[in-house]
Amino acid sequence: MLDRPIIAVASLGDGLGEDVLFELRRVLASAFDAEIITVPGIPLPSSAYDRTRHQYHSTPILRQLIRVKPRHAERLLGVADVDLYVPELNFVFGEADANRGVAVVSLARLHTDGSDPRARALFLKRTATEAIHELGHTYRLDHCANPRCVMWFSNTLAETDRKGLALCADHASQLARGRSRA
Repeated sequence: MLDRPIIAVASLGDGLGEDVLFELRRVLASAFDAEIITVPGIPLPSSAYDRTRHQYHSTPILRQLIRVKPRHAERLLGVADVDLYVPELNFVFGEADANRGVAVVSLARLHTDGSDPRARALFLKRTATEAIHELGHTYRLDHCANPRCVMWFSNTLAETDRKGLALCADHASQLARGRSRA
């Protein structure tokens, strides 16, 4: 039997609750049939912050993740509670670098109104959905035409909420084929 791949998860900057890491470990282990480990937190690069936009450029954050990615990990996911952007978009929920096996997810726009358990559960589901999506890109999965597939491109929270946590059959097959070649 082959060893399960290792996906490392790191908090970027401040503000990441332990319940977020716990839920990500649980969901990602199932979604990718992988061992999920947490690694020490990583500071956000100050050079990534755009004072005019009041946002962090996600690409420099990916470059920082590449530098600190553990050698024994197949992938590294950085999770930040700051607003992210790329120059051609107003914001992004995350970004990935398939060649280097790193991804970043922003929690800033995933929060819900209210502090009741249902609101917290929705926030954690959104976080897991976008984490699976970005890690999917590190396995070279493209955006999907199926609005229920986790690889659908979300531009709104309604789209994130609709798509859920699962890959469509085509993307699940593509992930399996890609992993068997690795």
